Amino acid sequence: MAAPKMTKNQMRRAKKKEQKKAQAEVSAPLRPQPHTLSSKLTAPVSPPYLQTTTTTTTTTPADSADEKPQEAPAAETSAADLAVKDGPGVSDTDGPDGFDVDVETSDPAFAEFEDIMKRFGRVAEDEEAPKEEAVFFDQDDDIPSEDEETGQPKLSKKKRKQLNKLSVAELKALVKIPEIVEWQDVSSSDPRLLVQIKAQRNVVPVPPHWSLKREYLSSKRGIEKAPFRLPKFIAETGITEMRDAVLEKQEQQSLKQKQRERVAPKMGKLDIDYQRLYDAFFRFQTKPELTRFGEVYYEGKESEVDFQHFRPGDLSDASKDALGIPPGAPPPWLINQQRFGPPPSYPTLKIPGLNAPPPPGGSWGFHPGGWGKPPVDEFNRPLQKVDEKRTDKKKESKYRF
Repeated sequence: MAAPKMTKNQMRRAKKKEQKKAQAEVSAPLRPQPHTLSSKLTAPVSPPYLQTTTTTTTTTPADSADEKPQEAPAAETSAADLAVKDGPGVSDTDGPDGFDVDVETSDPAFAEFEDIMKRFGRVAEDEEAPKEEAVFFDQDDDIPSEDEETGQPKLSKKKRKQLNKLSVAELKALVKIPEIVEWQDVSSSDPRLLVQIKAQRNVVPVPPHWSLKREYLSSKRGIEKAPFRLPKFIAETGITEMRDAVLEKQEQQSLKQKQRERVAPKMGKLDIDYQRLYDAFFRFQTKPELTRFGEVYYEGKESEVDFQHFRPGDLSDASKDALGIPPGAPPPWLINQQRFGPPPSYPTLKIPGLNAPPPPGGSWGFHPGGWGKPPVDEFNRPLQKVDEKRTDKKKESKYRF
């Protein structure tokens, strides 16, 4: 069986080993030079079938001591023949240009370049090794927080704010005027200061539509607007009746008559007496209703009833008709007022039948139209008449209240 054919790399390795052995035998007594290893690494090596075997001449003791051993020159070959072509036999694990560099660590020349070779090997290892992100840990990271030590769960900022927020009842108990406290005052940064500012005199309130999500005056779109009404002093001049009569007359006119009026209109249809106009604007004119200081307009304010001219305890004829109170009869709540006292908001109010005598024609008693139980003193005795004066067909009586 024939021996397997050697590849190019195997032939190169075998040739290099033979050259190293020959050089080691020749240059053993010599001191190694720094360029020895570099010349070995950079020297081109030709294939064994192109090179001739190097012959060494051995010197005998009879030869002169000055004669130094020299390496036989290699056969002269062309540069094209020495060029090594990459073939399928060249592996990727070989050195540069397909050469496999075998350096013996026991070689004394290798000691000088050992640090340099280590640096190249470290760079290759660093390139192959994957780079991992360095994570730096602080010494304070392992320190447990106060909540973890106590075992209590950490509350969010919103929950901590809710725990420190006062309720409406607590805020009303802390301030002097609890009537002005509103439900949204507790969510302010300083509720006490806010209520104190609102309690000051002549302080203009914040418009109430600040907290509404809908647009301002957006709820008035579907409301029918009431027709404009002239002031009373202008309506008394009769201008509205005259205008209605003129409009009614224009509706009855034909198209031809309307065209004639456009060409030659008649003047003086709505003329009013000068004296009547003078009295209306200089004698009977009234001031328009204006908002008071500090009042802010809000939606639906113009449709509300003005309560400024109302007085507590006085019932108008329209109110009596609405409640079904006959003339001379007391209001239906008088019996409860006699039992529990006057209203707390008006402790000094004089109410007929309670702390004032009944009106003329009224009598005490629980019969229909009666004014209930007469007022008594602390000993439950009826208040006696203080003074009685009799006149002709009249009797005046004064009660001590």
